[in-house]
Amino acid sequence: MRLMIVLAAVPVAVVLHLEATSLVPLLIVVGLTVLTVLMPGSAGPALLIGYAALAMAFADGHPVRLGVLIMIPALHLIHVTSALAAVVPVKTRIELAALKAPARRFAIVQVITFVVAAFAAVIPSGAGIGLVEVLGLGALTVVIGVVALRI
Repeated sequence: MRLMIVLAAVPVAVVLHLEATSLVPLLIVVGLTVLTVLMPGSAGPALLIGYAALAMAFADGHPVRLGVLIMIPALHLIHVTSALAAVVPVKTRIELAALKAPARRFAIVQVITFVVAAFAAVIPSGAGIGLVEVLGLGALTVVIGVVALRI
C-alpha cells in the first residue's frame, strides 16, 4: 500500500516540477511523500494533497489544463491509499477482494469529477461568472459527498 502512495506521488511531483521555475516544489513534494509513506495516519497526506492543490490553483495557465487533469486522480489515489495504509499493518498481504469497494468508490468519484471538469472547461469565464462557478461547484461537491457516503 505504501508503494502505491509513492507511485501516486510520482505524477504529482513531475507535474509540479514541470510547472515550476525552481526545484522547491519538487523538494516539498518529495519531503511530504516521505512523511506520508512513513506515517500515513498523520497530517502528511493532507499536507501533500493541500500543497499540490494550492500550487496548481495559483500556477499560471488554464484551470482545466493537462497538469490539473493528471493531478485529480493522482491526489485522490494518494488520499485513498494513505487511508488504507493507515489502518493496515505494513507487512499485511491485502487480498484484491478487500480493495473492491474502495476501488469502486474511487472510480465513481473520478467519473463525477471529470464530468465536472468537462463542464468547467466549456462554461465561459469572466468577472461576473466567478460566483456562479463557485456556488455550482460547491453544490456539486456536496452531491459527490452524499453519493460517496451512500456507496
